[in-house]
Amino acid sequence: MFAATTLVLLLAAGQGEKHTLQWKLKEGDVFYNKMNVTMDQTIEVMGQTIDQKIDMKTALKFKVKSAKPGATVVEMTYLENKIDAQGLPGVNIGNKLKDVTFTVTLDDKLKVTKLDGYDKFLDAISEGDADQRKLMKAMMPEDTIRQAVGQTFAIAPDRPVAVGDKWERADKMPLGPLGKIEMKSEFKLDAVKGDLATITQKGDLKYEAGDGKDSGLPFKISKADLKADKFTGTNTFDMKLGRLAAMKMELDLSGTMTIEVAGMTVDAKLKQKMTTTGEVTEKNPVVD
Repeated sequence: MFAATTLVLLLAAGQGEKHTLQWKLKEGDVFYNKMNVTMDQTIEVMGQTIDQKIDMKTALKFKVKSAKPGATVVEMTYLENKIDAQGLPGVNIGNKLKDVTFTVTLDDKLKVTKLDGYDKFLDAISEGDADQRKLMKAMMPEDTIRQAVGQTFAIAPDRPVAVGDKWERADKMPLGPLGKIEMKSEFKLDAVKGDLATITQKGDLKYEAGDGKDSGLPFKISKADLKADKFTGTNTFDMKLGRLAAMKMELDLSGTMTIEVAGMTVDAKLKQKMTTTGEVTEKNPVVD
């Protein structure tokens, strides 16, 4: 009996204390997400090397409009969206998305089941230019926006976990006629200190080219072989507040693409390094 009791206690100790890393979305809650994305990209095409750099700063306001079982409604508003693009002629998004609002409905697993505001998003980013609106709609279909918004709530596990426990998530991000991105991530509860849990992340990413039919785009990616050389992240989750507090993700991507444009077939080599950092607070990062 003593041996059996000791074995049970040892097993329980080995499993460690379970922690609940669950978003707490209550009606009336307001919080802000400040993000910064930097991307350095090199493209080798037709004997030329093109260096490009993008720096994007975004501030978002989230407001929980209602919280009901199976249908939590969250309003997400752009307070700021500034992009500095070097080496990309014609790219001038500026702060066009300021005040654009998406309203999403989340199920009990915090997956987006409904999104409102997509048409106003297209209107804002195209500024009344019909051709530009058609182009942006092709490159960023509604499903892409829905998936991107859903990533905000994607890190937390659906069960209590102990330090050292792991869980996985797979996502597909459609890019319309350009194809799709498939992502697989493995998360691990790395440490817990007080109310803060540190979650590490590693993953893989695969890009699949689309058929380009009826897209209206001036080009088509007919073939692609892109892989993630590095896909890692560190996230801090506030268990008391029930939401993400901070994050950092690094993605290194490389490979080849075949592009069809103006009746020509062009082969290109791509190398990209992207770093994303974010912080969630109760203070407005644009005003405070």
